[in-house]
Parts: sequence; C-alpha cells; structure tokens
Amino acid sequence: MAHVRHRARVLMASAVTSLMFLGGAQDALARPRTESSATPPPVTDLGAQYVANDEIRTRGGMSKSAVQNLAAQRPGSLLAAPEFAGPWFTFATTSRCNDAPPGPRSTDNFCDRATIPCEGNTDPEGLGPAVNIWAARVDQADNPVDLAGNQIPAPVWVLRGYTCFPNYVPGAAPTLTMAQVIEQFRDTAFAKATAAVQPVKGTTLVNLPTYYELQWPVEGFQPDEVDTTTLVGHRVQIKPTFQSATYVYGDGTTSGPVATLGGPYPIGDVVHTYGQPADVQVRIDVTYGGQFSVDGGDWIDIPGTATVEGTPFALRVAEARAQLVTR
Repeated sequence: MAHVRHRARVLMASAVTSLMFLGGAQDALARPRTESSATPPPVTDLGAQYVANDEIRTRGGMSKSAVQNLAAQRPGSLLAAPEFAGPWFTFATTSRCNDAPPGPRSTDNFCDRATIPCEGNTDPEGLGPAVNIWAARVDQADNPVDLAGNQIPAPVWVLRGYTCFPNYVPGAAPTLTMAQVIEQFRDTAFAKATAAVQPVKGTTLVNLPTYYELQWPVEGFQPDEVDTTTLVGHRVQIKPTFQSATYVYGDGTTSGPVATLGGPYPIGDVVHTYGQPADVQVRIDVTYGGQFSVDGGDWIDIPGTATVEGTPFALRVAEARAQLVTR
C-alpha cells in the first residue's frame, strides 16, 4: 500500500487556443474530410501511428491541424473564407471514459480508453489524453439552432471524433493533459538517495571489499509515497516508482543502472574494491518512474523517467601498513 504525504499545490492552466486555417470551410457533419489512400491500422491496434496527407496521426484521431481548422466554423471567425455563410458550430470536449456528451455526466478522469490512443506518442504527435470532440449548430450570434436554422433552447451535440490534442479544440474549456502531468512529475521533490557504506565510519581499506546500500532520507518523495496537487481543478496524485540505481564509487568507476538497493555485509550485492588510497565522494543516483491518479481514479503509468543525483558521501580509502611493536 502506498504511503501518502499530501502537499497542496495549485497550477492554473490556461486554455491553449491556436487558430490556423485559410480557405473555405464546409459542413464537416454532412461532408467528412476525405483522407489520402493511407490505410489506418486495424481497430485492435489502438496505439498505432500511420501517415495520411503527410501528417502523423494516431489511429482514428483527428490531427492537430484538423482540430485547429475547426476554428473557421465558429461564429465571427476571422479564419473563414469571406464567402462562407455557415453553417456555424460551437465545440466542446469530454473524456472518452464514459462517452457522455457535454453536461453534468461528462468526466475528466483519465482511463485506459483515454490514454491508450495516445500511448507512445511524442509531443508533436499529441500526448493526450484523447478527448471526444462534440459540435453543435449555432447561429452567428452563437445561439443554438436546429438543422433548419431555427433557434432552440439547448444545443444538440453531435460527436465529431476524438483527438490527442485536447487543448487545441477551439472554444473548449481547459483540459487536464498528459503534458501537465509529466511536467508535475518532473517537478516532484524526489528523495535524494544516501549511501550506507561498510566498513563504517567513512573509512575503508585498499583491496578490501566495500559494501554499499541505498537508503532513503526523510526529505523528499521516495518510491510509493504520494505527492498530491491540484491541476485544472482536479486532484492529481503523483506516485514515484523505483526503476534503477547507479552506484558511483568516486574513483572513476560505477555499477549500474541496476535494480537493486544493495545491502550490508555479508549479504549485500553491490560490492566494490578500491585499488589505491584516495579520498572519494560516493553517491547513488536513482532513476524514478511514476504513476498518477486523477480524482481518485485508477493509477496510470507516466511516460518517461527522471534521474535524481544522490547525496555525496565522503569516503577515505586507506592503505593498511604492518608494524612491529616491542612488548
């Protein structure tokens, strides 16, 4: 079970609106965009990439440029062609976790269905999470209308597709993104490992096996401790995980990365023998992975790792000398 230490931090993320589109717009609900001859991977391959119209796409998801192009269909858009007279649309996004349309039933919780389509993507390909894009017809005053253009009490939302670029959907509310989670993970105050060395008292001998053990300090978040923060109105928990350690002996040699914490004499499995006298700085560098949870949801792996340099430990390597003593 994870040990929990809460630390409140609030990061207000602003909506990212990048609008790029020149040329005529058309009713995408009635006439969907035609792709090139590129064939998407099978439906079962939810994380695969393919190329269409010289763009890298996630299978089934709308590309960044396609999402940005939606802005030309917004009322008052400066990006629409001068002769464009509608139809106009307003847009919204929701999580793919329950497929609910915009409204009280929609949720921003991360889940496999929201993360798998963007899994393995680089930042230019969209880190996600995947969100559903909804469109509703409006007039030029942004009032909801039906297909005939008559005003109606509430918008009628139609699912347009999904994308791994949630904050580029024009007019959509700010969304918690994987990029923000990754940034928060990297900003975590990770525990800086300390080295316990035997022989003790900071001195060892030339040609004597020296044992090393990784220990966690009180300060910082060590593996399985939970750092809690608030991002875009959501309670986000970050839990570091231990990936590997690199033992730096101070004489120009290292061991690792290895997935062991070492140990004391005689059971420890990280042992080094110094060949000559020296005063060295020993340390243990740790590579952390991580998981996160949103609003108490499932734990999800965070892409990437973070390597944290350990706290140096001064070690003297002495040379034993025999000496005759008169009794």
